[in-house]
Amino acid sequence: MPQASNTSSDTGWLKAISDVADKDNVYLSDQGWVYRHYKKDDKSVFWDEIIVAGAVPSGDSPAAFGAASPTFLTGDGTSAPLPDLTSVTVGGSLTPASSSAVAYTSTLVQTNVADATFQWTSSDSSAVFSAATAANTNVTFSAAGEFTLTCTVTSADAASTVSDTITVTAS
Repeated sequence: MPQASNTSSDTGWLKAISDVADKDNVYLSDQGWVYRHYKKDDKSVFWDEIIVAGAVPSGDSPAAFGAASPTFLTGDGTSAPLPDLTSVTVGGSLTPASSSAVAYTSTLVQTNVADATFQWTSSDSSAVFSAATAANTNVTFSAAGEFTLTCTVTSADAASTVSDTITVTAS
């Protein structure tokens, strides 16, 4: 039975199955949980879809199905920003000592993703990473020379990949 006390279990699946579903467009009606689809940016034209049907306890104060101004889950009725992965910046020494572990960092710039995954690589095929799939890592270059160091960040939510490469001269 759809009810306010079951918000998480009744609507928690929404984000898992849709990249564009916005919980700000969900409200509890007298017929169950409803998703409001807007046809215009100004929200003057819409259609409602029942996503969890059933009798709703009157004590939950459900809105009438199709009500013009129902109370949405977060109450603001605005669209959440789409996930965005803009860029990554690599930081650390440009002149590391070979055979010494040196710290390198990655900084995500203007992003709102929660599922970022990291991958560090180097043109020094013998370089050793303390954590090649973490945001920050220590790198030990195998010998003196000029190498590239790249951090690639991927987000399934944002459907994008960004990377940054620096050139280091190990001595």
